[in-house]
Amino acid sequence: MPDLSDKVCLVTGVSRGVGRGTALQLASYGGTCYITGRKLATLEDVQREAEEREYEGTVIPIECDHQTWGKTWRAFEQILAERNGQLDLLVNNAYAAVEYAIENYSTDFWNQFMPDWELMNGVDPRNHYNSVFAARLMAPNRSGLIVDISSDGGKMYFNIPAYGIGKAAVDRIARNPSVDLKNFNVAFVSLWPGMVRTEDMTGFVGEDDKPPPNEIRAICRRLMGCSESIEFPGMCIAHMLADENIMKKSGQILLTTDLAEEYKFKDIDGQSPLSERSFKMLAEIRGWKRLASFLPSWLKLPKFLYMMLMTSV
Repeated sequence: MPDLSDKVCLVTGVSRGVGRGTALQLASYGGTCYITGRKLATLEDVQREAEEREYEGTVIPIECDHQTWGKTWRAFEQILAERNGQLDLLVNNAYAAVEYAIENYSTDFWNQFMPDWELMNGVDPRNHYNSVFAARLMAPNRSGLIVDISSDGGKMYFNIPAYGIGKAAVDRIARNPSVDLKNFNVAFVSLWPGMVRTEDMTGFVGEDDKPPPNEIRAICRRLMGCSESIEFPGMCIAHMLADENIMKKSGQILLTTDLAEEYKFKDIDGQSPLSERSFKMLAEIRGWKRLASFLPSWLKLPKFLYMMLMTSV
């Protein structure tokens, strides 16, 4: 099990979903975890949950709107002052357009208005470039890990162009600075969770009277049984933070299921989410239930081929 008792972490966008799950997992391994979000009350809920679970780590809320550079830098200044310049981990997770992406999945991009671009990308990837502030703390200490929460939307076709463009930028934000940070022993990676049972996704699959078309909702329903909890990506990040050889992964796109297999852990429910590279997953997406039932979960596309196929879609 990772020991993060000497680690100082910052996770953005922690009000719900992957951010919330990540903060709870880091605290469970003993980390000191600063969390940001636009509403202090929801951050305090996460703090209370960590306390109720009697985790050894500490959760410290910072109210912050990451659309404003000045407010973002003040969050880093607080850590700088309170932790004597130590910052071991930054998780860039803040995102402001989940509901919009779901509701406008089938809307032609020319019928989407320019303010929607700002909604989709005003926080993400903008928030992910906050890594420059983290690098100012990490580089002098010659130690650190920065994780961008992204998705396969950065490689494959997605009905909302602004979403895919933003995720591609997030992946590139991890790649390019990793070159500069390599000589300072600071790792920078992009993490792709699979389907995650977030509050938004759980609500979405249970609705039949809202867009997008029901066939999209049907696919999501089929995949819910092999999806990830909101804490699974946080488990991946905790193991990476404790990995002495993490620099070997710097600059890469990493899949949560690949990391779970490498570090040999399962989700909080004791299950292993199905890899997006597996043929079983592909059959599930197509609705070929009988075929999927016969396919072993370990039968997967090689990662390089999976990435090539993503790009061609």
